[in-house]
Amino acid sequence: MSAKPRISRRQFIQVSALATAGAVAAACVPEAAAPPATQPVAQAATPAQPAAAAAKYSEAPSLAALVAEGNLPPVEERLPVEPFVVGPGVLIPEDDLDWEVGEYSREGEVLRAVTTNPTWDYCCQHAQEHFLNTPPHHTGPVTGNILSSWSVNEDCTEYEFTLRKGIRWSDGVPVTTEDIRFVYDEVLLDPELTPIFPDKLRAGAKPGAEPMKLEVVDDFAFKISFGAPNGTRFLADYMGMGNLWAAYTPLLKPKHYLQQFHKNYVPKEELEAKCKAAGFGAGEWYRLFQEEGGNWGGMDCEPMASEGRMPVLRGWLIQPPTPDLIVLKRNPYYWKVDTKGQQLPYVERMESVVVSDPESVPLKIVAGEVNYIRERLRHTDISMYKEHEQEYGYRVTLDMVYHNAPVALYLNFNHPNEAWRQILWQKEFRYAINAAIDYQEIIQALFLGMGKTCPWIPDVSDKDLANQLLDKLGLDKRDSDGWRIGPDGKRFEVPMDVATDPLFIKPAEIIRTHLEEVGLSTPLRMMEGSLWTQMRDANELYACVEWCDDCNWPYLKDDYMPDPGYRLRWGMLWHKWMQTDGKDGEEPPDWVKDLYTLYEEMMAINPDTTRAAEAEKRFADWFMEYVPLFPLARDVVDPCIVPVNAGNIAHSGRSSAVWFSEEQIFFKHA
Repeated sequence: MSAKPRISRRQFIQVSALATAGAVAAACVPEAAAPPATQPVAQAATPAQPAAAAAKYSEAPSLAALVAEGNLPPVEERLPVEPFVVGPGVLIPEDDLDWEVGEYSREGEVLRAVTTNPTWDYCCQHAQEHFLNTPPHHTGPVTGNILSSWSVNEDCTEYEFTLRKGIRWSDGVPVTTEDIRFVYDEVLLDPELTPIFPDKLRAGAKPGAEPMKLEVVDDFAFKISFGAPNGTRFLADYMGMGNLWAAYTPLLKPKHYLQQFHKNYVPKEELEAKCKAAGFGAGEWYRLFQEEGGNWGGMDCEPMASEGRMPVLRGWLIQPPTPDLIVLKRNPYYWKVDTKGQQLPYVERMESVVVSDPESVPLKIVAGEVNYIRERLRHTDISMYKEHEQEYGYRVTLDMVYHNAPVALYLNFNHPNEAWRQILWQKEFRYAINAAIDYQEIIQALFLGMGKTCPWIPDVSDKDLANQLLDKLGLDKRDSDGWRIGPDGKRFEVPMDVATDPLFIKPAEIIRTHLEEVGLSTPLRMMEGSLWTQMRDANELYACVEWCDDCNWPYLKDDYMPDPGYRLRWGMLWHKWMQTDGKDGEEPPDWVKDLYTLYEEMMAINPDTTRAAEAEKRFADWFMEYVPLFPLARDVVDPCIVPVNAGNIAHSGRSSAVWFSEEQIFFKHA
């Protein structure tokens, strides 16, 4: 069985760049340098959304009770002037979801997940919100989210934005441009809070370039300008769904809450007393500010974002945390409704049980404690989970695919071992590695055949070819144990160090077998995640298996798949050199410089142009020629568990899309 993608790679890249016709219709490069766009340049505006059928809005029974008691304003006073209306095709493409108007959850109906981290889980991460909304990992129109409208000039140097009028923080305080100004003036421009101004908010999104400028027009409208084109990176990473693991927080924070921890708003003596009470030293107000929510990314389950502390804009509020359970409850000021006028979200409560290690996850599922999980289930455990479906009221769905590769083999080009570099830097060696790996065997063994080989690399699987290439590279001599000898006269090894996670360990074990079959000694070591990270950052790792967000290139992530500073940091010293204009690191070879040139171009052009399509083709050709890393599979089915009566669960597409739009999930009642 294999998943069938609903969209082509080109379609995905074109739209996910936030440049859909009518959304971001800007060429993002000087006019003389770009060919005519296939769509006319125009002011971007929020596409029409389904109108709420009811003139009067309605709310969950628990909130209606609070209103009746006088403990909460009426729903009409809590919603914006124009709420965001969720309906068919708004959050998930209609091809993937037969959308239904939902109903509110009843007592005991809870979305229950499981996590190994007491401050993080998907239920928190996917409840994030952005200025602009794009159905994540999909095609689909870009719509206003926190923003009601926006426009971009032709070369992507000037932007005009308007906040959704009447939107409120979770404590009921209105959101205004004063919250934007506060972040710009008091956070981004304060060297104690922001020692290095973000590259993505600079002209051309380049290190050291002129920072963006902010102009506040009125309580809801503001303008941002750059000295050079800054298109996709700014829109994707800061304003839209492009940076899928962040939110609105880099440019929007609740001033009325955070100002009580800022030196410009609190008398020094009072602020020092707060620092002391929190365990910080004299003058460390900036640490207090960050601890109280100033550095919260908008997605984690951190205590600073718990109910009663920092206000948020998402659909659920984190409750005061406990060591073994994360709890989220409905936000009474959430600003989205369905087509019937019902305030979202439908589900009152989400929970996540905290366990000590990944191996405990299956135990919680088969014990009936979990009904809502993705991206953590081994395919080899599917039959076990399905045995308990009727017993515990969940169902295992195999309809959706991962948003990523999901994993890849990485080799460190910048490891100081000269013999290693001498061999690895020859692309023929990477061809040999690629030929030695049997990707179909990995897909069968790990994913039960529910996946495809990656289109970025040659699908070869030829041990004879691998042996021939290795012999021609000078690795034709072997020691007494049959292992190939390197240019230094010693056994040439491909040491793999992986974090202790079944998702990494299992494929690493298979890859080791494949490489050893062509005479490459491949020691494999498992280690705790923090030690792995420490060794990686010290440039001490040779090879590993790690996550691979390949479908996100080139628009959706800063640390996109072929970035030498990504995951393993496979070219960390090259990346430093490029980021510092040669002041640090090591100068990369021309083929790596070509990648940065291509990426810079893609950040500044409209993807709906011939030029963008040509750039995408050049990237595909570049990757096929140089094979910098080895994605192990593509369009792999993601086994997910959802309540048996859950509504608005997609029947195709990417599982992440369902979780990112969990405000529309509901429990169906007979």
